[in-house]
Parts: sequence; structure tokens; C-alpha cells
Amino acid sequence: MKITRNHLTFGVLAVVAVLAVLAIAGHPMIPPEAFAGLGLIPFSGEIDLKGIHEVLTKQGDAFDAWKKKQEAKLEDLESTVLDVAKKAGRPSMGLNADHSQASTHETWVDAKSKRPVQVLTHGDRLAAVSTKSGDQSGTKMPSMGRVMRGLVLGGRADDHEQLADERKAMSISSDPAGGYTVGGSLAGEWIDLVRAEMVLSRAGARTIPMEAGELTIAKVTGDPTISWHVENQPLPESAPTFGAVTLRSKTVVCHCKLSLELSQDSANIEQMLQSVIVKAMANAIDSCGINGVSTNPTNAPAGIAELAGRNTVTGIGAPTSWDFVTDGMYELLADNMPMTNIGALVAHPALWKKMRKLKTGISGDNTPLTAPDEVAKLPKLWTTAAPLVGGTTAKGIIADWRDLLFGVRRDITVHVLREAHMGSNLQIGVLAYARVDFVATRAASFCTLEDITVA
Repeated sequence: MKITRNHLTFGVLAVVAVLAVLAIAGHPMIPPEAFAGLGLIPFSGEIDLKGIHEVLTKQGDAFDAWKKKQEAKLEDLESTVLDVAKKAGRPSMGLNADHSQASTHETWVDAKSKRPVQVLTHGDRLAAVSTKSGDQSGTKMPSMGRVMRGLVLGGRADDHEQLADERKAMSISSDPAGGYTVGGSLAGEWIDLVRAEMVLSRAGARTIPMEAGELTIAKVTGDPTISWHVENQPLPESAPTFGAVTLRSKTVVCHCKLSLELSQDSANIEQMLQSVIVKAMANAIDSCGINGVSTNPTNAPAGIAELAGRNTVTGIGAPTSWDFVTDGMYELLADNMPMTNIGALVAHPALWKKMRKLKTGISGDNTPLTAPDEVAKLPKLWTTAAPLVGGTTAKGIIADWRDLLFGVRRDITVHVLREAHMGSNLQIGVLAYARVDFVATRAASFCTLEDITVA
């Protein structure tokens, strides 16, 4: 039989009752004064068995009431603890929220410096990483547009004193050339704004924050050679399958001009400066990551479109179906890439226009052409940063975009050029630059779709 708490309670009361009876009968095992002090028997006078029963019943009722009260308190405490735990586990919201509950991301280790290297996907925020590492902890950051407005207007801004205090709190330092270097979490916010606009980041390229000008990364140079071993026979030699590639930060510059009147009078100058510069830089970085540059190519990242060892589908011509995308997907599958890893098609909007106008091919039927299921499910990102030669010939890329790494230094430098433009046309120039690079860790993860006639 299972012994419950009630069994133990009645057992203890029964023992106490027996001892009390013995005390009344003149054979005390415990002094009667002790029972009287507990309220179990009167301190003086006589008591019969009926009185003892009544006393014991009252004590049992009082014990039950006490037990129920304590159980209710425990239930309330448990409910409160669970509610606090649930609230603590909810994800934070907002740019200035605590990011301790942010999604985890991959971390590598720099072989030279032994420092951790963060690997961020499009959904991860560099500013959150900077905050967790201790930069400007607990400081509410102004928007990058507000900082830009303060730098442009200087002492002419109505809130210039507050802006100056914010620059100091954000560790925005000036350099001898008249520029301002923005670092830490605020630079992370700026870089996150650029990444949000970048097509390559949305496609799946991973971001590597760089602590120095160079960072060496391992890359795959060939799939490993596999063999079956014969007992006591030498193992066959296999060519190396890994190599090294180095991220070397290169400088991307954005130069824009605005009139003095516009800078002083526009209510939306903060949003305008931030939006224009961020979008221009994102498009320039995308363009270089896809195409590279023809002028001084060593001073810019190399483009995926000319990556040595990539897969290709050439001579496509004017498409009448989605077969060229199917061919590209096959090339990746033939290199043992799972279908689920084949990422977005990145191409110029001119290709979207061409494919959107295709019909079924049945005479008199103007129904738009339907893509095969796998091609239809493939994300398609259209950007003017993708190749379009002479307005007639496009090139697309499909890939496992996670094998494209976007390295970026954790600071942004801003120059306000007053003297260069003020004297001639009363304009203010803003020069912002960042240091970035791209590397591909596996050439076979990329396939270019080339020579597509779109006009």
C-alpha cells in the first residue's frame, strides 16, 4: 500500500493522542505541561476522552487549513516563476534592444591572431555582434542619417550641441584630413543598412567582419579522391583538396553633393542622406562582387562572373523557355550539390522582362509560359548591378551563395567637403567610404548563364 501524507498526519496525531491519554492517566511519558503548551490538553483541571477527541479534531482541522494555505502559496509562486521565465525567453525587438537572445551564428577562429571570426547570414546583424562584444554597451544610438546631418551642418544645426555630445558618446573620431571615422556598433548599424540593400547578401552570401586589413580563409580546390583499400597495399596518393584565399579589404567610395540651402532647410535631410548613400554603396558593392571592375581591377574585389573554375552554360541566345536555368542547375547537381543548396538566380531586370513576356508557344494562346516546378521555386533577384552588355545581352548566376564571403572592416569614414564646392556653387560634398572584399570558397558552387539575348 502506498503511504500518503494524510496517512503520516493521522499517524502522528494518533501517537500524540496516546501520549496525552497516558499523561492524563498519571503515567506521563512527556510532561503534561508540554501538551498544555501545545494546546492539546488543558493546563489544569480534568479532561475526559470526549474532550481529547474534540481537541485532536480541532488540531487536525487547523493542520489541514495550514497545509492548504501553504500549497496555495506554492502554486502562486510556481506560476510567477514560469511567467518570468517565459518573458525572459521572448526575442527582443528594436534596434536598441538587448540582443542577448539574438539568433546564434557560426564562429571561426583566425589562425594568425587566434581571435574569433564572426560569420553572419543576411538575417544576422553586425551591430548586435558589436553590442555583445562590449562596444557602446547600454548607449542608445542615433540613426546614421542623424550623424550625417550633424557632420554636414556642424554648428549651423539647431541641435548641434546635442549632436556633438552624441558624436562623443559614439566615439566618432576626427582625422587630420578632416574626416570622421565611425566605429563600433554605430558603424555596424551603417553596414547592416548597406547589407540589407545588397542583392548578394539577400541571395545568401555570408558576411565576415574583419578586424584587420587581411584575413586568410580556407577554400576547396577540388573534391577529395575516394578509394577502397586493399589489405597490405599502399594508399593511393590524392591531390590536395584545400587551399587558402585571402580577404584583402579594398576601398569603396561614395561621393554625393547637395546645396547648402537644401542641407539647412529640408525636413527629411537625415533620411535622404542615409537612403541615397546606403543604396548607392550597396549597388556599387553588388556590381563589383558580380562583375569586378575593368579599371584598376587589382584595387577592387574580383567578380563571380569571371571566377576561374566556375560552372558555365554558354551560347544561350534568345530564350524560348526556362531550359537554360535547368541546364545551369544540372551543372551544379553534377558537382554533387544538393538541390536544396541551389540558391537564387541573380540577373539584370532585362532578363525578367524577357522571360515574363514568354507565352506557351501554342498558336493563338497568350498564356504566360510556366516554369518547371524546381525553377519556379528558385528565388530570383533582379538588379541593375548584374551584367547587361549593350542593352541586349545579359548574364545570370545561380549558386550556393553561402560559399561567397563578403569581408568588411568594422568602420566607416565620412568626409564633409565644404571648401571644394562652396566657393563655386554653394554646395556641400559628402564623401563616405568603407573597406570590403569578396572571396569564393568553392568555385564549383557557382554557375554563370551566359550570352542571353534579351532584346
